[in-house]
Amino acid sequence: MIDLLALSAAGILFLAMRAMTHRPAPTPAAGQQEWLTAPNGVHRPPPTRPAPAATSASLPRTAAVTSVPRFGAGSKAQRFPWVLPVRPASSGVAADEASLGDLAVRAASLVGPGHRCQEPATARQDAYRLARDAAGDHLLLAIADGVSSSSHAELGAAVAASTAITYLRRQLDQPDAAVRLSAAELFEEAATAMRREAGRRGLDPADVCAVLFVAVIPTRPAVPSGERTMWAAWLGDASLWRLDDRRWRHTAGDRKEATHGYDSNAVTHTLPADPQAARETQLALRPGDVLSLVSDGVGDGLASIEELNTYLADHWQLPLPIASYLNDVGFDAERFLDDRTAVTVWIDPDARSRPYDSPNAPAGARHAAQEGWPS
Repeated sequence: MIDLLALSAAGILFLAMRAMTHRPAPTPAAGQQEWLTAPNGVHRPPPTRPAPAATSASLPRTAAVTSVPRFGAGSKAQRFPWVLPVRPASSGVAADEASLGDLAVRAASLVGPGHRCQEPATARQDAYRLARDAAGDHLLLAIADGVSSSSHAELGAAVAASTAITYLRRQLDQPDAAVRLSAAELFEEAATAMRREAGRRGLDPADVCAVLFVAVIPTRPAVPSGERTMWAAWLGDASLWRLDDRRWRHTAGDRKEATHGYDSNAVTHTLPADPQAARETQLALRPGDVLSLVSDGVGDGLASIEELNTYLADHWQLPLPIASYLNDVGFDAERFLDDRTAVTVWIDPDARSRPYDSPNAPAGARHAAQEGWPS
C-alpha cells in the first residue's frame, strides 16, 4: 500500500513538471518585444518579419520632407514627372562634396524643370568640374552652361569645363616654375577643343556653344591673418557670388540686367566663337568667406528673387549635407525653368563661429557694408 502511494505521488510530480516545462510563453504587453527560448535554454529575439507592404491608404499624402523649397506660386513644370532625352546623355543630376586644406566644397547640377517634363526632353546642358593640383595646394573649379539654341549644347559645356580643368592642372603642376594663369590662353584652348570635338562628330561649332566660369582657390592662407588670393576668369553669364550676413552679393561674371534682362536666355559672348572676350580678376579671400559659382539658372534667381536670396543665405551659412544642398539648388519658382548648377566653397568655415572682433572673424560680419570684393 505504501509502495502504491509513493508511485502515485511520483507520477503526479512528473506530470506537473512536464506541464510547467511546456506551458505557453506569456503574451508580451504592448510595446514589449517577444522573446523565444532556444533548445539550449538561451533566450533570443524572434526572427525579423518583413514589414507589410505600404498601400496607397497608408502612404503620406504630402512629401514635405523631400519637396524642394518653393518661392511664390512655383512652376507647373516642377510638378510633372521627368522624361528621358531621345539621345543618350549624362545623368540629369550630379552632386559632390569634398574637403581640401581648410576649404569645404559642395556642388550640385540638375536638369531644369522646363527641359525634363515634355517630349522631346533635353539633356542637362550645364556641366561642372571639381579638381585639385597634384600637390593639393589649389582647388580648381569650372562651371559651363550650354547655350539652349545649340543642338548639342550639353557636349559643348562638358568639353569646355573639362578642358579648363586640364589647362589649370597643367599650369599649376609645372615643377619649379612660377604659376602663370592666363584667361586668354585658357579660353582659346577651350574653344579649340570644342571646335575639334564638333568636327570629330560631324557637327558645326555653332552646335556646341557654351559659357564658362573658372576659379582657382589656394587651400591654405598665404599670410598669418588668414588671407589668400583667388584667381577667376569667365565668359558669359555664369557668375560668382559672395555671402555676407544678410544676402548673396554678385561679385564677378556678366550681369543680364544691363543687357537682355533676367527673363532672357540671350548672351553676348560664347565659346567657341568669342574666346577673346574672356575676362579675369584676382580676389582677396578671408577666413569665414563663403562664395558660390553658379550658372544663370541659380544666378538669375539670386538676383531677382529676394526670398530665394535670403533663404540660401541662411541655409548656406555653413557646410550642409550634400542631399540638402542638392535639394536647395532644385528650388521651385515660377518662370525659372533652366538647368541649375552651383558650386559653393567655405573658406575656413570654423572661422564663422569666432567672435566678430577677432582678427580672423568672418569677413561677411566685418565687411557687410561692402558691395564688391576687395582685390
